[in-house]
Amino acid sequence: MSVSDWGEFQRQPFLAAGQIFFKAFIQVLKAIWPLVLITVVRADSEQSIPVDFWFILIPIFIFIKALVDYFFFKFRITDEEVQVKSGIFSRKQITLPLHTIQTVHINQSWIQKIFNLSELAFDTPGSGKAEVTIQLDKAQAALVMTFVIQKSKVVESVENKDKMISELSFKDLLKLGITSNHFETMLILIGLFLSFLNNIKDIIQDDNENLLEDSTNKILESGILFIAIGILAIFILSVFVSLLRTALSYINFQISKTVKGFKISKGLFNSSEKLIPFKKVQFLSWKTNWLRKTIDMYLFEFHTIGGKEVQNNLRIKVPVTSELILQQLIKSYFPDIPEKFDSNLRVHSSYMYRNILFFGIIPSLALSIPLFMFAHEKATLLLFIPFYVTLYFWLYSRKYLFSWTSNLIQINTGVFGNRTIVLKWEKIQSVKISQSLYQQHKFLADLIINTAVGPIKVPYIPLKAARELQNFALYKVENSEEGWQ
Repeated sequence: MSVSDWGEFQRQPFLAAGQIFFKAFIQVLKAIWPLVLITVVRADSEQSIPVDFWFILIPIFIFIKALVDYFFFKFRITDEEVQVKSGIFSRKQITLPLHTIQTVHINQSWIQKIFNLSELAFDTPGSGKAEVTIQLDKAQAALVMTFVIQKSKVVESVENKDKMISELSFKDLLKLGITSNHFETMLILIGLFLSFLNNIKDIIQDDNENLLEDSTNKILESGILFIAIGILAIFILSVFVSLLRTALSYINFQISKTVKGFKISKGLFNSSEKLIPFKKVQFLSWKTNWLRKTIDMYLFEFHTIGGKEVQNNLRIKVPVTSELILQQLIKSYFPDIPEKFDSNLRVHSSYMYRNILFFGIIPSLALSIPLFMFAHEKATLLLFIPFYVTLYFWLYSRKYLFSWTSNLIQINTGVFGNRTIVLKWEKIQSVKISQSLYQQHKFLADLIINTAVGPIKVPYIPLKAARELQNFALYKVENSEEGWQ
């Protein structure tokens, strides 16, 4: 089947109904799982009529909606446009001229793999989200993607051949998983566990409502060794979950350079293929920690223009396994970044002192009175707050460096890791100077750099330097032929 066969309005493949019904089934589970849990826990008690009523009404409503979504969704693809009609009572028609389409994404969840389907998502410059998504056979989706990309813009007189930049081996996945943020995973696991306990507590019988409190007290009375073993077990579980998350997120990861941008594909159960156009990239960033730095591993990110949904759709942290690959990605945005900059600014020392005061010392003093009155033995925990806050802002102030040339801005920042931001002056939309009363007294200011992706804040720099940078930014934007779009 060729693209010309889709010139007339038609429905998605019949198997797409299976995917729609599966989504409806998931919606049903999300809607009624509390009712199911209550029913199981209170199996011996009398069932109220409203619970039974919702058990019947919710699935019927969602499955009817799934039928409507399938039968009243039609599309066609011509040499000039992609057109979609949907809805039954409130009819909706969307027309996307092919020349306005900037990117086409192919996503495939594990359930779509069962039905051999792929989801096409089209992105245009003025949309804050993917305006049109169509489910097609996997081969047909690839054919449409190629057709639309070729038609959307005039292909440059360059060899239209993808250049492979990087792909991840099993060893790379293992390195990435081992060096990931296990503390973040641990907090997620603890949050999920506490949320589960809170949900159970709300539905268990009244005579068991002290069960959780009694269990907690017994654990605390079991001794330091038992608690240490528990913490170690949670950490080991966090490492395992981090490895699993990494494997599922980046398995089969490949990034290649095309005429129009970077093509990224990844995933096993939920696979995706995305194209990030060069013109959509506003600025770059990459980060690493001390462990990843020793093995030349980074997480690289393209910050792209568009609404939140488009930005989230294109927001892929690219694992970089060598300095050479990192430089290839950077040079696609700016060909020659100097190793050292002649113009540099650091955060003023008062930034650290004031944050230690407001976020460390004052909260500790405010909490000291009730703790000394009601929990005197736990008052020593207050020492941790100013210590952590001092360490945090000392590291931030020490690492922060704002550097620039006549064409480029580079910001080095981070606390327990390192993050670098690279931005061209031409990508700036506006620059604002912000001052508190204290900053006015010290002749300091915050420089707010607004881009099409979002603001970048440069805190506590000399007011004179902030004004000079603001004027220079406005000059570069006004005289730029590239612009931020």
